[in-house]
Formats: sequence, C-alpha cells, structure tokens
Amino acid sequence: MFIAATVLLVSFPPSRFNDPAAREYAAGVARVIVGLIVIVTIRQRNWGLNALSSPSPRSWAITLPVAVYCLVVYPLLFTGTLSLNLTQPNLAAGVAFNGFAAGGLEELVFRGLILSLLLSGNSDDHNPSKTWRAIIISAVLFSVPHALNLFVGHAEARVVAQLVWSFLLGVVFACLRIAGRSIWPVAVLHGAMNAFVHVNRLGVEIEPSLLSAAALAFAPVPLCIYGAMLLRKTATHHNENKASPALT
Repeated sequence: MFIAATVLLVSFPPSRFNDPAAREYAAGVARVIVGLIVIVTIRQRNWGLNALSSPSPRSWAITLPVAVYCLVVYPLLFTGTLSLNLTQPNLAAGVAFNGFAAGGLEELVFRGLILSLLLSGNSDDHNPSKTWRAIIISAVLFSVPHALNLFVGHAEARVVAQLVWSFLLGVVFACLRIAGRSIWPVAVLHGAMNAFVHVNRLGVEIEPSLLSAAALAFAPVPLCIYGAMLLRKTATHHNENKASPALT
C-alpha cells in the first residue's frame, strides 16, 4: 500500500510539471499528504504503541551523534565535500524539501507503523529476541524498495551499496526509535540527512567504484554498534526498574 501510494501520488502528479523545481515541490507535498494519512491510520488503529509520543530530551540527545556522523560522512563519501550546490536556489530548496519529506515519511511507515506492528506481540519492547527480529524485518522491508532505483538509471554498484547501507541505517533508526520511545527525532534526523545529502550531490553523477561503493555500503556499521549499545542499555534499565519497583 505504501509503494502504491508513493507511485500514484509522488510519481505521476509531479511528472506533469515541466520545471524541475516544481516537480520536487509537488513530490514533497504528495509525501506530506501520505505521511498525514499514515499518522491518522496509526492513531485511529492504535498501531503505533509509543511511536507518536512527544520526544523527551534524551530521545533528541541520543539522535545527535548519529546526525553528526551522517551529515559529515555521507556527503564526503558521495562528493568529497561538505558544500551544498546552491547555484539554483529554488531547485535546491525543492530538492531539500522533497528529501526531508521523503525521510520523514519513510520513518513514519517503517519505524512508526511497521516496526510497531512487529513489536505488538512484545508489549514492553524489551524482549531481546523479539525486538531484534522486529528490527531486522523492518530494516529489510525498508531496504528492498531501494532496488527500484535500478529502473531510473542509477549505477548498479551504487544501488547494491544503497541496499546495504539502507538496511544498516534501518537497524540504526529502529534502535533510536525504540530507545528514544518516539519516532519524531528519528524522522527529523532522516529528513535532515536526506535534505543535506541530496543538495550536496545535486547535479553530480554518482558512479562509485567498487571500493567507494563498499565504503558507502558499510559506513553505518559504527552506528549499528552504537544503536545496539543503546538498546542494551535501555533494556538493562527497564529490567532493573522491574526488579526494584518503587515503594508506594
């Protein structure tokens, strides 16, 4: 349903615009509409567990190191620079808006909806085997649609690398969502990462060598270790609280 809605609303209507910037804005607006539908669905069906809860200061804090890492490492791996292509400001703004909307929508679907449904049989999110099974499945489902980029002309090495890095980042984002008990910091992180990287590589043809593709693919490995540590610390804290309930 998500892929169908994306194709219908994000691909077809924007294609009617001749101006590239207008296409980007139209695609971004379509993604916002789909995102609102997902939010309403989660709330009405009560499928989101704590996904849509207000973020705590801790949930923002644990996201910050991932944001810094991604906003430095990926632009350097793609283009070798942290500079943004602002030669066409209106197009750059449209690309940034569309990229941010895409990242936010993907988080609402894959970590807000799908991950929550996979965790629904594990009511407190702290059964390690069930939690990791849910994380892996949601990360696979997040990764696989990126194979469609083969049909829009992306280089094969880049698409294979993207399948790997999107899976690994899916694991990281899921860990942040569970440890932070809110989808919003992760959605902002994913959106900001998309916006920055897309404008950074605007107008640049990305055809990585095998070595650079491998670097792109496995760049999130340190973040996976960080996410696993967060998840373990969260589970330990939860178990300690259950073992020592407050006196009433």
